[in-house]
Amino acid sequence: MSAGSVMERTFRANPRYELVPAEHPPEEDDGDFYGVLRPRGDCGLAVRSCSPETALLFLTLAEPGRVPVFARRALAEDGGRALARLVADGVLEVLTDEGFRYGYAAADAVLPGRSRGGQGRIAALSVAALRYGQALADLPAEALAGRLYGYGHQPVSAELLHRLPDETAVDAYLGGAPGGLGERARAGGWTETTGDLAGPSPWRHWSVEAGRRGWGRSGVTYKLYVSPSAEAMPAALAEITGGLARAPGVTGFKTAREAAGICRPDKIVIYFDRLDDLREGASLLAGRVDGMAAHGVAFSAAVTLDGLVSWGADPPRAGAHATSWRMWVAGRLAEHLVTARTAHSGMPPWRFALERLRLSGVDTDTWVPTDGMWSEAAREGHG
Repeated sequence: MSAGSVMERTFRANPRYELVPAEHPPEEDDGDFYGVLRPRGDCGLAVRSCSPETALLFLTLAEPGRVPVFARRALAEDGGRALARLVADGVLEVLTDEGFRYGYAAADAVLPGRSRGGQGRIAALSVAALRYGQALADLPAEALAGRLYGYGHQPVSAELLHRLPDETAVDAYLGGAPGGLGERARAGGWTETTGDLAGPSPWRHWSVEAGRRGWGRSGVTYKLYVSPSAEAMPAALAEITGGLARAPGVTGFKTAREAAGICRPDKIVIYFDRLDDLREGASLLAGRVDGMAAHGVAFSAAVTLDGLVSWGADPPRAGAHATSWRMWVAGRLAEHLVTARTAHSGMPPWRFALERLRLSGVDTDTWVPTDGMWSEAAREGHG
């Protein structure tokens, strides 16, 4: 579905909203705030702040019609994503064979419906996770996000717990004994920083140098997921600890501290300062771990098609709040799956969730965040 074909449809301002101009500009006024769109009654829509451009469009489309000339160029520049998002968010409605519709009910009219959900094994895992989430029809969004995030976590068997009952046993196993992972990592130039963290953690953290690590910073954090099978973990960690500390831009890595962590998909995570450095490190590591049995991390960008190596980019820290790439993605997907429960469409809910996430700036064919995605995501509550 092209931006041009969507632009030729008939739209109208959603009558369930009223536009309320602001009486006073906000303290940090950048000229991009007009007022709010306030729901009329209990219609399930959210209050949204509104830019002058969106306000003008909303007022113009009080009477149904095509997108006005003054808005066409701006709304077509991003392939029609901004227009589709206004319909998905309920600011505008689009005329369909069933009348004017918005949100999930309008999905067939404004969303292309062709996202692949990733590449190789990660595509299969991501789509399977979404289908699983679609089937959990009674879960609220927060609980559903947790299920999506944890999808692919293998059961912790009694046999594994017997073999690896505590942190000491896990260290010995992951390090391939005799000195364990700690000794191997130190020999490779890594410094353990687990003790620097506030509170208990299921992870062991290592940095290239003490106090310098890639998590918890204010900017975007680039992370490389290495997802071998539990049996292949020692060999994968041997490659990471043995030479990756000297790779450009690498700041640290974390890995499982307990038996349960060995069973999760994202069991080894390596951090980088810059995307270019991550790509160089990924290329180096992919050659070293080639042929190892893979587990695979849903909702991550594939480096190897078997799912063994992939990557993501954590959002910038917002005040004291920090989240990870996959937690952010799982949260948004869960919200969209829940939205799809409230209406009917020819598009399956799991595919709607993919297409709606694409409107937030994620390339859901690859799980690569697009340029400017985080600033765009921060504005998603704005019209």
